[in-house]
Amino acid sequence: MNKENLKSVIIDQQEELELRLKKEAVVSREGLELCKKYIAYPNALLISGVRRAGKSFYSHLLAQSKKYAFLSFDDERLLELKSNDFNSVLECFYDLYGEFDFILFDEIQNVKGWELFINRLRNKYKIIITGSNANLMSKELATHLTGRFIDFTLFPLNFAEYLDFKGLKLSKTSAYSTKEKSEIIKIFNNYLFNSGFFEYYKFGKEFLRNLWRSIIEKDIIVRYGVRHPVLIEELALLLLNSFSCKVSKSNLARHLKIKSVNTVSDYMKYLENSFLIFTVNKFSFKIKEQLATYKKLYVMDNGFINSLGFNVSENRGRLLENLAAIELKRRALRDNFELYYWDDFHFECDFIIKKGKAVEMAYQVCTELTVNNRKRELDGLVAAMKEFKLKKGIILTDSTEEEIKIDAFKISVIPAWKWILGGL
Repeated sequence: MNKENLKSVIIDQQEELELRLKKEAVVSREGLELCKKYIAYPNALLISGVRRAGKSFYSHLLAQSKKYAFLSFDDERLLELKSNDFNSVLECFYDLYGEFDFILFDEIQNVKGWELFINRLRNKYKIIITGSNANLMSKELATHLTGRFIDFTLFPLNFAEYLDFKGLKLSKTSAYSTKEKSEIIKIFNNYLFNSGFFEYYKFGKEFLRNLWRSIIEKDIIVRYGVRHPVLIEELALLLLNSFSCKVSKSNLARHLKIKSVNTVSDYMKYLENSFLIFTVNKFSFKIKEQLATYKKLYVMDNGFINSLGFNVSENRGRLLENLAAIELKRRALRDNFELYYWDDFHFECDFIIKKGKAVEMAYQVCTELTVNNRKRELDGLVAAMKEFKLKKGIILTDSTEEEIKIDAFKISVIPAWKWILGGL
């Protein structure tokens, strides 16, 4: 690729970024301090996550006070760029910036052979890479940078970040102030039905519809060479409307008239790798049993459900569970634990937390405990606590808060917003 054209792209992207940094309010994102520690060492840092979650902006915040060079490969002017052009990229950086300590590459996986280039640079520079296909990028990095890269997943805005985005600064006493608590609950109700994507608040539901379609087309159909694009689009929409529910690959195959369950399995992996959905296995000490049974299906952002789903207003309880699942998924990656659901064909518990060899916590999620559901929710949670010898369990609700003792078991009923903010 012509170096002068390449320099023009680099400078245009830099000017666009500087304008964004000046115009947009900077929201304090989770993990920034942790990632700053990661890049204090001679490792490559991979920031992965769904498209438009703010990965590029996040990487610039990490390197903001440093001398750094930057290039986003998610630019139509770079479509013809090949691996043998990487050295020209480096030469352009030298010509434009002179000396620099950090290099930021956005969506570099669009160019074949990128991981070899990163391997060559990592001894001299601190490298930050962002990408929207965790599995693909991690595998390629692991092949060439074994033990020399760190992966951090950036999610759409969590509730604490959303409050900051909305201009509400929390203090240690916010949850006890009647006025502030009322405002937090009001904002949480909006957050539950809306989105963690910044641009949703500029462009509305159409932005999320376009993003969903774009990810399926660019990151899945084109990247994986999907031969039946209509089928994966139909499967994605079917899964989106099955949020917070158990799904069976064989049932999905029958419903969509797909002959091979393996095809459904592959398509679901593609959707997970692109951060549109994620699944939770049933807890079992036998791996085969985990993989063979129904999985629970969750969508990476409630805004997708609200923008593309059916009868969303009637599904407040399922939305609350989906939100809890996203938060637990985020914590699982941060705190290194495993997330499951549990049932014994008589009772069911929404979430089981396993760290190492031990199950540490059980969660149930419902909008509120009522005469109709109280026994079912408590029985499911207590059955799981008995199974795993737990003394404490948690029920997440819209607004209910109480402590329940059943025999030797202590159950904390906590509003979901307080749980998310408190990190319990």
